[in-house]
This record gives sequence, structure tokens and C-alpha cells, in this order.
Amino acid sequence: MRVSWAICAFALTAGSAVAAVPAPPRRPADFLTAVAPPLPPPRPTELSPPPAPPPAPVAERPENPAACDSWLASGEVEATRRAPIAGPNGCGVEAPVALDAVILPDKRRVPIEPPPVLRCDFAAEAARWIAQDLVPSLEAGGERVVRLAGVGGYECRTRDRQPGAPMSEHAHGDAIDLTSVVFADGRVFSLASRANDLVLASKLRASACELFSTVLGPGADGAHESHVHFDLEPRRHGGKICEWDLR
Repeated sequence: MRVSWAICAFALTAGSAVAAVPAPPRRPADFLTAVAPPLPPPRPTELSPPPAPPPAPVAERPENPAACDSWLASGEVEATRRAPIAGPNGCGVEAPVALDAVILPDKRRVPIEPPPVLRCDFAAEAARWIAQDLVPSLEAGGERVVRLAGVGGYECRTRDRQPGAPMSEHAHGDAIDLTSVVFADGRVFSLASRANDLVLASKLRASACELFSTVLGPGADGAHESHVHFDLEPRRHGGKICEWDLR
């Protein structure tokens, strides 16, 4: 009986201790429905790409009358000063010359027929190519060049004379067309002939495409089957066009 009373006394004491521990506060009824933070605005279904930067302008080559005078007095050419040319649609040349003949290193004179009217700095580049590359390559086999024929220069027109096309470099005196070279024995070398010696034709094309920014011959389009066009059109990053099929 003493044990039972002790157990009962312990149970009563433990129950009182448990009852004395305070209960935690009640959880709010809206605890799980508290206001969530705002969501970001919806992403557009199509994101417009950023506007492309405007293309960089192509640098122009201003004409230099003083440099032209120095070249005309160099003895490399026979050329005649012409009055400035102004035409519609941007045509014109500020310092034109008529290129009458090229003087070779051995002082021989090679006439150009008809004399093309060109801007002076382009005429200088074209004359050097004729004297230093074209004629020496053609005379390597012992022939003697006496003149260039079927030559075209300044002409106020569009490219290939097509309506609505951009203006040709011919409209600025910055292009020359070459058709043929005549030898002392009367033989004619046509630059556009697909029957030319391949080694010789390849050499001429390589030197022309290295110097000029545009070279158009057979295979470029129907307008260049009978001659080869050369110009120095300025392009972004120095881009070049070399289209001259040899076979």
C-alpha cells in the first residue's frame, strides 16, 4: 500500500507540472494566405532586335591638282589637261586629263586610241600598269607593242547602261576599258579572247586584280565579253571584285 500511494502521489505531482507549462499561441487563421510579393511584369512575346548601326561611309579619294601636275611633268606619259567636267546625277571629274600615250622605260611611245578622259590620279595608276605590267608581259616573247586600241574612259552613264542601276565609275573618270593591243607586225591581241595563252592571260589578270579594285571581263556579265574593265572604286575594308574568265 505504501508503494501505491507513492505512485499516485508522483502521478499527481507530474500532472500538475504538465498543466503548468503554458500552451503556444494559436497560429493565425490567415497564415497560409498571406499576401505574396508582386511578380515581375510578363516578358514580351517578341523581343525586337537592337537597331543596326548605320553603315560606315566609304572614304572618297579627293583629287589633287598639284600631284597631277607633278605626274604630267614626270615624262611617264603624254597627257593633256582638260577643263573640269560637271554632269547630271553626280557625273563629273574635277581634274580630268586625256591620256594620249604611255612612255615605256626604254622611252618608246605607245599611243592610246582613242585617248580616254580620266581623273588624273586614276590615269596615273592605269598608265603605270600598262607600262610596267601589260606591255612587258606581251613583249616577253619578242613581239613589239605599237599601240592600244578600243579604249574607253569617262562617260556619264549607269553601270552597263542599265536604267535604274547605280552610276558607273566611268561617270567619275575612275575607270578604263581596254579592248586590244596592236603589235608592230599588225597582229592584234584581244584582251577578252578566250583563245589567249593561258599562262600569259593568267599573269595579266593577276597583276590587274592586284592593282585595281574592280576587274570585269568575259564571264562577269554580257556587257564585258569584248573588252576588260578596270576601275578603282573605293569600297569598305578595301574589298575587290575580280571576274575575268580565261577559258
